[in-house]
Amino acid sequence: MSGHSAIADVGETIVEMLRDRLEALDSPVVARDEVALASPADIGEGAGTTPRLTLYLYRVQENEHLKNAERQAITPDTRRDPPLALDLYYLLTAHPSGTGSGNGGVDRSAEQHIVLGRAMQVMHDNAVLDGSALRGTLAEEVRISLYPEVTNDVVGIWSTFADRPYRPSVAYLVSPVLIESTATASTQRVVETRTDYYTAGTDGQE
Repeated sequence: MSGHSAIADVGETIVEMLRDRLEALDSPVVARDEVALASPADIGEGAGTTPRLTLYLYRVQENEHLKNAERQAITPDTRRDPPLALDLYYLLTAHPSGTGSGNGGVDRSAEQHIVLGRAMQVMHDNAVLDGSALRGTLAEEVRISLYPEVTNDVVGIWSTFADRPYRPSVAYLVSPVLIESTATASTQRVVETRTDYYTAGTDGQE
């Protein structure tokens, strides 16, 4: 069962998966150090190496379908409360390289679209992460799916990034992420059973 660092471990797992898969392509569109777990608000533009692709955790909420799971048996006398089951929502964003040809903004936009398309292809092809792909304390598989955010929601997220121009972005849902509970309860086993029998008399009296 995953520990309290599960949220951080999920972010690291996805970013490392993106780095590995994008680097393995015949024609990589970004380098390993250009993929980061970061808010778009923290990404500068200009000379030097800056992230071209960012993964940003913008919402965490409880998974409604798993919140009423049963307690888990640890020993015959002890049960653990069910894990905290979470849904994590991420914003995947493509950023300009800071360089381009004479067409300026047109070329930079095309670059961002290519990067985002490649990244979405990788996310689609690796929609289930398990086994050796998991980092940290993660023990259970997690699933990645496109999340159909409405336009107003995406604009609302970007409005929190002061003075940052909008960049091509798409939202993903990662679920379920389980955090083991530390609360336990003792259960008392039945150690003796007593059964009494009564014989009714012919007159109806016992």
